[in-house]
Amino acid sequence: MGAADLVPGVSGGTIALISGVYKELLDSINAVSWSNLKQFKTAGFKGVWKQLNGPFLLALFGGILSSILLFSRVLEWLLINEPIGLWSFFFGLLVASILFLIQTELQFNLSAILALFLGAIVSYFITQLTSVSNEVPLWYLFLAGFIGISAMILPGLSGAYILFVMGVYQTVVSNVRQAQDLLMHFSQEQFIQVTSVLGVFILGILVGIKVFAKFLSWLLNRYPKKSIAVLIGLMLGALNKVWPWQNPLPKASEEAPEITVAVLPQHFEGGSPEIGTAIFLMLLGFAMLFLLEKSKALFKK
Repeated sequence: MGAADLVPGVSGGTIALISGVYKELLDSINAVSWSNLKQFKTAGFKGVWKQLNGPFLLALFGGILSSILLFSRVLEWLLINEPIGLWSFFFGLLVASILFLIQTELQFNLSAILALFLGAIVSYFITQLTSVSNEVPLWYLFLAGFIGISAMILPGLSGAYILFVMGVYQTVVSNVRQAQDLLMHFSQEQFIQVTSVLGVFILGILVGIKVFAKFLSWLLNRYPKKSIAVLIGLMLGALNKVWPWQNPLPKASEEAPEITVAVLPQHFEGGSPEIGTAIFLMLLGFAMLFLLEKSKALFKK
């Protein structure tokens, strides 16, 4: 989930959904409440830890954090130097996820099909948004964290892309890198700057994930089949943004953000389309879903 959330266009929520931990993730986040924490005096640490589903949350968010720290530089390098290969892998994974969920979760009735198309349309239009801000005050970072985490736990909607749209993606990634550098070369001035930026951003994430998880759980409990159909639709609508071959459209001005449009490989203007590499990595991403499913079945046994 952490690696997926770092890539603008890919959602960690997709990984949670296809790996079968999505519902447990939402329920566990909702369990973190003041009423449960107040039981510490009567139930003790062990009782509260169990009530909060602590082992699950620790393993999951520990994995997300470790992935972000380990792969932020690698994924940034791949986005710049090997974009076709990176997008091809995630495109294959996303297509396999959609087909798998349609086969296993989708009910083929009118309301579910309409819900699927609604999700696809919403997701598609979100991927067409462009960056709206170059200013990054602290209050805006809080808002970006709040909205970004909401997208990160929604399959198909990329939290990283939402941060890109809001104009804070580079700021956040840069400060994560600086936080890593502080471990080797400590600077008080840099420490204050990094902790203020990331602290406010993380606060927005914590507030946003709590609010949004409760809303999503309510939807999944009240309208389970329609909600799943919308979630699959969100993934479907995001495919165009993960398509490996994108051409930039002419800019209205020098300051305007770059807008791209998906094209066929033969119309790609960014150099070699690397079709062989792209197909191989698409198939690898496609196969990754079945490896996830097989490992999930093995763990259940």
